[in-house]
Formats: sequence, C-alpha cells, structure tokens
Amino acid sequence: MTYTGIDFEEMTQTTLRKPPIASEGLSGTNLVRAGEHNQRVILQAIRSNASITRTELTAITGLTPPAVAKITNRLLEERLIQTSGKVLGSRGQPASKFVISPQGAYALGLNIDRDHTTLVAMDFGGQVVDSCCMEGHFALPHDVLSFVQAQIDRLKREKRFNMNRLAGIGIGIPDKLGDIPLPNKPAGYEIWSQIDVCEFFSEALALPAYIENDATAAAIGELHFGGGGSHQNFMFTLISAGLGCGIIIGGQPYRGADGRSGEIAFIARDLFQSSHPGIVQDNLSLYSLYAFLAERGISASTPSDIKPDHPEHADAIEIWSKLAADELLGTVAVLNCALNPDSHIIGGRLPAAVIERICNRLNEQLALRLPQAPSVAQVRPAKAVEDAAPMGAAMLVFQNRYLPTPEVLMKTEYA
Repeated sequence: MTYTGIDFEEMTQTTLRKPPIASEGLSGTNLVRAGEHNQRVILQAIRSNASITRTELTAITGLTPPAVAKITNRLLEERLIQTSGKVLGSRGQPASKFVISPQGAYALGLNIDRDHTTLVAMDFGGQVVDSCCMEGHFALPHDVLSFVQAQIDRLKREKRFNMNRLAGIGIGIPDKLGDIPLPNKPAGYEIWSQIDVCEFFSEALALPAYIENDATAAAIGELHFGGGGSHQNFMFTLISAGLGCGIIIGGQPYRGADGRSGEIAFIARDLFQSSHPGIVQDNLSLYSLYAFLAERGISASTPSDIKPDHPEHADAIEIWSKLAADELLGTVAVLNCALNPDSHIIGGRLPAAVIERICNRLNEQLALRLPQAPSVAQVRPAKAVEDAAPMGAAMLVFQNRYLPTPEVLMKTEYA
C-alpha cells in the first residue's frame, strides 16, 4: 500500500528504527520561489539526525517525494551531504541513508574580546579542525587582523582542509567593545566602536563575514555543540573580560527590539541589593576576579593564572565564587520567572571549577529564594566550555549560508 507515492513497506521498516528528530520550525514549503528555503530545511533535517532516508525527510519536512529527491540529488552533487549505507526493506530497492559531509564546507569562527582573540576552523559536521588563541589585553583591529591572516596562511601551508570550501568567517564580539570604561584601557581603543567590524574583516580577508554579540554567539555554540539539541529554551551567561547573556527561545537566538537583549551587565547592583552602587559587571568578570586576587597578593592576568586548587588561591577563589553567585542571583531569578527556560547555562573563560562553584551556589540560593515558583531551571556549567563563542561564531556562517532561518521566507509569493 502506498500513500502519495510513499512505499508502505519501506515506511514500516524505517519507523522500526529510532524516529528522526523534528526540530521546531523544521518544515518545508511549497510556496513559489522558496527553493532555497526548502534546501536549507533538508540540510537542517539531515544535520539533526545521525542518518536519514528520503522517506523520513518527506515525513518530517512536509515536502513531496519528488521535491526531496531533487534537493538531495543537488546536495549530493554539491558535496554537502553523502550517503552512508542503506536501510533494507522487505520489498523494493534499499533506501539510501544521508548524512552531512563534514568536508562539504568549512567556516572560521573569531571571538574578539578585551583580553584575548580566539580563532577556530570548523567543518560542516561541527568538528573543530583547528584552534588558536592570542592572549593579550586590548588588541586593536589591525592587531587582530594580522593574527587572523597569519593563521589563515598557516592553514594553507599545512593543508589542514580544502580552502576552496571555506564559506566565510563568523565574528563574536561584545557590543560597543571600545566604549565600556575599564582600567588600563589604552588610548585609541574606541576605534572598535567606530568601524564596521564585519565590513573590515570581510574586505581584508575577501570572505563573507557575519557578526554577532559574543554572548549570543556562545549561546549558539552551546545550542549546537554543547547539549546535543536537548535544550531549545535557555539562557547562557558568558563571564569573560565582561559579562553578557545570550537567550535562546524555540531553538533560535532572541535579540530583542534593538538587538540588545541579554545586557545583564548593566543592571544596577542596588536593584537587588540595597546600598551597593555600580552595576553587576563591576564585580562579575575576569577583570574583577584579577583585582580581587591582587588585593590578596595573588598575581593573575590570564585565565591560566587562576588556580582554584592551589593552596594560596583556594580560599580567595572560594570567597569570590560565592560573591559572584550572589551578584547574579537576582538577575537569574527574574529571568527564570519571566522566561521559564529549561536551563540556565554559565560559561566563558573562567576555569571550569570556578564556574561549577558559581552554579552550585546559585542552585542552592534559588531553591531557598524561590520556594513558591512553579518552575526553577537548573543552573549548569556550559558543555562547550570556553570555545563556545568562537564555535558559535563559526556556526553563523553555516546558518547564513546553508541552514533555515526565520528571515529566509520574509518575502514569498503564492502561485
């Protein structure tokens, strides 16, 4: 028996396997001029599953079997997907299983911050094939560009991957990087807020470039590479040289009316704690931890200098971790009750042991302070660790070039 061209025997065999993952919004369209969207949907469906057949693609995207066949054939020709075995049925030809071709495309992910610059190269399957970091405070645009150009030259010499398949560079960078007043900020650093960062790198590198707030980029990195897609609604607090928060709702970044959602750094401290002037970021960043340690005679200027298990560091870091959690408590409580996330994730450049202590303290305090809340999301350390921001930045390239986004179908026409 068949239903609209689907072989029932084959469908019965495939449904005996683990059902394919259908992400929110993962549906095709038969609108005219929507071929690009449909191709992106098919690619995302294949990415979301270890392997998948055309019949399964038809079922979860809503596209017709001929449309699915045409798109998968095109993707095979473009080497963005490949076959990986077949599903044996009791009748007819075995159905081919499709998987993403890791060598089909590559992306660079660049994370620029006030204390470091990190560059990763990622394949289409999401594996980081190269990673390098330039430690250094307040690097200027041309310093960062020279670093990136040197790494690209090295990748070409080492032939780490087919550079003809390099699809672009994604950039994760704090908003208004040059404007925030910080100790020891050099003259001229405000240039970061005066140039078009995306255009600057795109023109210099002759690559398509895409830009995102670093906390949102980190949230995207965690979405795709940290939790295996298990969390579709979460907060990601990024603790680095500054403080930020990325918000994922329904598997998509939420940017707010002006693209400035998640700016928790600028919440007044006395909003939740009386008689404490300043903003939350003043006491919750790597720089604040460095200053806290310096007051106790401990020198630290990079994350590797922070040693939670070292006898001379342990007590000071334990105290700071509790203070940091208490600084975040009011903000996390409000976000929990307002947005009902399935988790609140903390990551960044702090050592993993410090992040874990902050999470544990927050979970204890939330249980005490929100006894009547109908739902309290667990606070947990990021799984994508410190490379979440550059990995998320690289993912921007794949999202913009190959995968479905809400903007793709902003303009469509009926036949």
